[in-house]
Amino acid sequence: MTVGEVMTRKVLTIAAEDTIEHAGIAMEKGAVHQLVVRGKRGRIVGVIGRGDLAGAPRTARIGDYMPRRLVSVHPDTPVRDAAAIMRAYAIGSLPVMAGARLAGIITVSDILGLVEDAGTVPNRTAAAHR
Repeated sequence: MTVGEVMTRKVLTIAAEDTIEHAGIAMEKGAVHQLVVRGKRGRIVGVIGRGDLAGAPRTARIGDYMPRRLVSVHPDTPVRDAAAIMRAYAIGSLPVMAGARLAGIITVSDILGLVEDAGTVPNRTAAAHR
């Protein structure tokens, strides 16, 4: 199974010049934990997550607090490889890029949904009684 088959296509983005406060509001309103960050020319430059906002001044620029390394995958990337990348970099999501175009985002929640749908998650009731 590929990332393109399970990714979320509707991605919330925010400008690197926007404030931490604006990012928090956008995450809350969109019910998401990460936002893809666009640079001055609209190019994808990073991802900022809720954890990155913690302790940052509300008026600070997102670009000053987002992680500097952009890690992304292609829609044809196997989901297993995307999961390994997320684990290796200790990140919760990956922008999905088709060339220079943002095609979507894949998150840990997307991958956990696949595991649950496959029936490989133990029955919650049975697990609670062990």
